[in-house]
Amino acid sequence: MGLGALLRNTAAAITTFVGVFFVLPPLTQLLPESWSGFVPYLPSEAGSALWGTTTSDNPLSPGAGLAVLCAYTVAVIALAAWRIRRSDA
Repeated sequence: MGLGALLRNTAAAITTFVGVFFVLPPLTQLLPESWSGFVPYLPSEAGSALWGTTTSDNPLSPGAGLAVLCAYTVAVIALAAWRIRRSDA
């Protein structure tokens, strides 16, 4: 709902969701090892840490995975609220 409110287009919200969760993680494997420091903090990797299905190279604990997912949620909803307030004022 946050992406839908932020982007104001259902197709764009679904495309962004699919891209972030299913397209971005495999593409990060093409990056050099020195650039891949952000990979454990992607939403899909944080969710894997939350459910305990992480590999040994993911440094997130289940609690940290939950915190990362909550941070993403708060950020998207805050941006959506800002956009709605700004454009519908």
